[in-house]
Amino acid sequence: MLKCLALTCGMIVCLLPNAAGADPARHSSLLGPLGLTLIPSARMDEPGTIRAGVGTLDPYMHGTLGLQIAQPLYIALRQTAEISSLHDDALRLYPGVDIKLRLLEEGAYHPELSLGWLGALGHKRMAGEYLVASKRFDNWDVSGGLGWGRYGSAHHTGNPLGLFGQHFKKGRRLDSEEPNGPENWFTGEDAGLFAGIEYSAPWVEGLSLSAEWGADRYLAEKAAFDYEAPAPWALGIHYSPRPWVNLSTGLIGGEKIMTALTLHEHVARWPGKLFRKEQPPAAAIPVAAGPRLIQAELSLPGHISSPQAIGQALQELDAQSPDTIEALEIDTRHKGLKGAGLRFNRRDVTHTLQQSAGSPQEIWRNTAINPEKAENLAPTGLQPALLNADVRFVLDEAVSLSEEDQGLLHRTGLIAEASAQTRFGLLGGLGLRLNITDNLDHLNDLRVPSLLPVRSDIDRFTEDKFALNTLYAGWVRTIAPDLHIAAAAGYLEEMYAGAGGDILYRPFGATWAIGAEGWLALKRDPDSRLHKGLSGDTVFTGHMKGYYEFPETDLTAEIRAGRYLNEDWGGTFALAHRFDHGLQVRGFMTASNQSEFDIFGGRTNVYSGLSLTLPIGNVPLALQNSIMRLSAAPFGRDAGQALANPVDLYTLTEPLSYRHITRYWNDISE
Repeated sequence: MLKCLALTCGMIVCLLPNAAGADPARHSSLLGPLGLTLIPSARMDEPGTIRAGVGTLDPYMHGTLGLQIAQPLYIALRQTAEISSLHDDALRLYPGVDIKLRLLEEGAYHPELSLGWLGALGHKRMAGEYLVASKRFDNWDVSGGLGWGRYGSAHHTGNPLGLFGQHFKKGRRLDSEEPNGPENWFTGEDAGLFAGIEYSAPWVEGLSLSAEWGADRYLAEKAAFDYEAPAPWALGIHYSPRPWVNLSTGLIGGEKIMTALTLHEHVARWPGKLFRKEQPPAAAIPVAAGPRLIQAELSLPGHISSPQAIGQALQELDAQSPDTIEALEIDTRHKGLKGAGLRFNRRDVTHTLQQSAGSPQEIWRNTAINPEKAENLAPTGLQPALLNADVRFVLDEAVSLSEEDQGLLHRTGLIAEASAQTRFGLLGGLGLRLNITDNLDHLNDLRVPSLLPVRSDIDRFTEDKFALNTLYAGWVRTIAPDLHIAAAAGYLEEMYAGAGGDILYRPFGATWAIGAEGWLALKRDPDSRLHKGLSGDTVFTGHMKGYYEFPETDLTAEIRAGRYLNEDWGGTFALAHRFDHGLQVRGFMTASNQSEFDIFGGRTNVYSGLSLTLPIGNVPLALQNSIMRLSAAPFGRDAGQALANPVDLYTLTEPLSYRHITRYWNDISE
């Protein structure tokens, strides 16, 4: 177990380059969230920071993988192992999903305030909630708060939330085989108080010292195996020998020693891109012309930002147009879908892009969006290419810290993907998968086999080194301004074939979109050659979908509700944050009306995970648009599973969106 967790942390830090500069007061506590030695603080990382850590304090070892999804939101997957020695296997495993939400950012006269859930979803042994405030005074950082569950087992005070109803004052079990959930949050007759102070030493860069008083009295451990709990105080030393490494050790109650290692980095510092510098310029095809206007179609390549492609096309149109032309119009397209029509003042284009004397803002100020079509335009006779093809590699790494029976599981594969589209909206896709390595051989040794598996037979799909991942044909079309449809049939994803479609209404300039998708899915047979056979199991799955784009950010919230592949009903909430040139982090949580057994007799209705997509198109031997995909989610679950949509319209329309164009507008001059 320890070796697996250390390997995962090493993999994370190797993916990300070293950064310059570090804040010694921002380090993980033993259980993962930013804090002191044992208690959490209200502090948060910058959005896009990823943290992987290992920590140990008798009788547990903890492994965490966390992402700062957005400025106020941190989500982590944690695996806690009960061990008697670091050299022994775990006696029990206690996975959980941890969440931290900032309510108030620190100001000159008020502290930072955050609300947190340890094991918001997961085993009750490690579950607890807290409200914590932090305030900095020069080199001193003071934190204090109120805790429930594990953080409230000292019973310092009555539960203040009892004023809002008897629900919060009900008795709370601190150890149970039933998973922790919303019905348990902030409940209990009593709550606990904790506080701590940290000093950032000015004489050694990256060094800080801490002292704290906790509210965890280890009641579950005392009841389970006569655990001798230490006194509630702790003294800690925290050191960052490199900006991306945190080492912590602490004396707990004068009796026990805590040690922890955390590796962290901001994903925006990832050096990869979707393209190489020598990528060919994007070319617009003139389709109509008049005495003062040229109208052209531009098929956005996707591996560079849309403004960069528009800028390259405008330079070519400007250089080739006669002097009488006063305006250049670009009608954007992507994967057969229509976007906005943008009409540019030619003088602005020449001044900025050819003479380097203007600015992107100058071009934008005089740009007309979806302009009225000019009269007396004559077709040029030129047409866009019939076929646009894209080939890329996907290095797919999947891990799970959320397994109560197997601990850390992993799977590594390489997928070669090819797709092609025509100007008539026809498209096709082919994906071939190489299964490189995994440890799923004994995935179902301790689980009850499913008669109609959805994802629980994933171990059988990894047995063959080479398999067909996808092979489908489809059609996409914009049937009205901002309204798009898509359909596809074939081998849609690794485990399912089928047919279905997607519809999306995404108004240009709006911060919201709505849509729906539906699929008749057929289960693929893992024992057939290349997994091409079908098992005969069919199911209809479909969802209503809604999206909201937070203003002045690249953060998107997604909500969907409908029927999943196991014929269960439920909903999914997801947050995705995009960074420059293709880098993305995403966290999701799904709840359905079907629960699954774990090996301890508990049941869970919730499925959650994190994913990180890193572009590697500029790496030698990697094709443009290639990516590395790291996902952390439970393996082999059947409830709450959705089909992987190969023609997801929200993804396909992102390069056409107002948010994308305005966010990357400065790229027009590159």
